[in-house]
Parts: sequence; C-alpha cells; structure tokens
Amino acid sequence: MDLQLKGKKVVVSAATRGVARAIAARFLDEGCIVSICGRRARRSDGNAADPVILSNPLGGDGVEEAVAELKNHGPAFGSVVNCGDFDQVTNWVKHSAAQMGGIDIVVSCASALGGIPRSPKGWDISYNIDLRSSVAMFDAAYPYLKAAAPSAFIQMGTITAFENHTFVGSGFSYGAMKAAVINYVHQLALEFMGEGIRCNCVSPGPIYLKGGSWDYLEKEMPDYFASNLARQPAGRFGRPDEIADVVSFLASPRASWITGENICVDGGFTRNTKY
Repeated sequence: MDLQLKGKKVVVSAATRGVARAIAARFLDEGCIVSICGRRARRSDGNAADPVILSNPLGGDGVEEAVAELKNHGPAFGSVVNCGDFDQVTNWVKHSAAQMGGIDIVVSCASALGGIPRSPKGWDISYNIDLRSSVAMFDAAYPYLKAAAPSAFIQMGTITAFENHTFVGSGFSYGAMKAAVINYVHQLALEFMGEGIRCNCVSPGPIYLKGGSWDYLEKEMPDYFASNLARQPAGRFGRPDEIADVVSFLASPRASWITGENICVDGGFTRNTKY
C-alpha cells in the first residue's frame, strides 16, 4: 500500500533511540523529510544525574549518532532539546519548519517514564516532559499544520494510562500524565478536524529492544520480566517497527477518516474489551 507520504515534512521528538527512532526511520523510508530531537548531542552512558534512568538504563545514542544513521534512510535533521523545557520545544519545532520548508506531520514521543520519584519534583518532571512538551509541539506546529492541511498530529501514549497495571519504576505520574495527554489529543481532534488537522494517540504495550528498558529488566529483574512476558498471548513483546507501522499509517492520507482515537498496540497484553 502506498501511504502517500512522499515529500511530507515530519517532526519526531525524543527520537534518538527506541520506538521514536524507529518511527523516524519509517517516515524516511516512506520518502519523508524528518527532524528529530534528543537530550544529548552525543552517545552517553546512563548516570544517576539523568532524571530518566529506567527508560534509558544503558545510555544510548545522542542526536549526532542518531541523525548520522537516519540519513541512511533519507534526509534527516536533528537538534539537542530538553523536552521538559516548553520554550526549547517551541523553538525546535519552529527551527525544524524553517529547515524543512514547513511541517505536515508531528509525532510527540517525549516521556519521563522511569526513575521518577513519587515526589513533587517527580510529578513536575512528568508534567513538563509528558504533557507540556506535547502542548508545546502542537501549539508551535499549528500554523504549519494548518497551512499544510490535510495534516496530522500523533501522540505517543501508553497502555499504563488505561490498564490497571503499573510497570515497575514508572511511578504514578507516568500513567496519570499519559491519561491527560490522551484526553488533550481527543479535544484537539474535535477542535481542529474542521481545519484538516487529524489528531490521534498510539498507545503501545511492552516493547523489547536491545539496550532498552525491557532488556534491562530481563537482566536485572528476571522474575518481573517473565511475569509480564507470560501475559503476552504470542509469547513475545512487541517490536519498535510494529509501532512505527501503525504511526506512519495513522499519519498518512490513507487514514483520512480517523481522528480522536487512542489506538492500543499491545499484542493482546491488555485484557479489557475495547468498545
């Protein structure tokens, strides 16, 4: 199926690794131009000063390494951005629009996820990274999305927002902020569909990748890892490319009549009947 994405200009936050990086690569493979951001310029090991420890326990690529690899797929740009800083996110989106000549698709993936203490500071971190960065991305991109319409805004959610299952290290704030983001995106969908801007969420279940959080938990907490794996009907966790496929379709003209949805992509991990 031709997703009709060739030439589209895409911004993807927090895309130096994991699911977001797979999403950026998928858009590039579809012929898009992509701008990403990340917390660090270069590869770094995880350290105690990093507020996002569990979600990146083994370190990972910085923007420079990620962009160098992504350029093997197509034209890619990258900037160092603290997604917990509203102004930095705003400026990055505007800078990306100038680099690419506009924006057709926004994918908001930044999340504090793990290592967040159950404290006022921990809640502030989750609020700024998970919720306010999404608001900053849409607000900054809105003029470009309106000019490019039909266009799309995709928010990365999580099954933790609606599943009674708190993943280790994620704290209460992670699910709470993601639930708020899902509600926010639904409101955007109703407000801006008339202007040709579709807004949707994609909520993954557990995703396994080398160097990721579930790889870390497999080594450090094997019993916990095994208990979660046992909940998967297929006997495996998801892959980043399986999320990227859904996001690219949802952002494409092929999904022109889908807006205001929260698409659960978890291989049957959640048990609730979804109607």
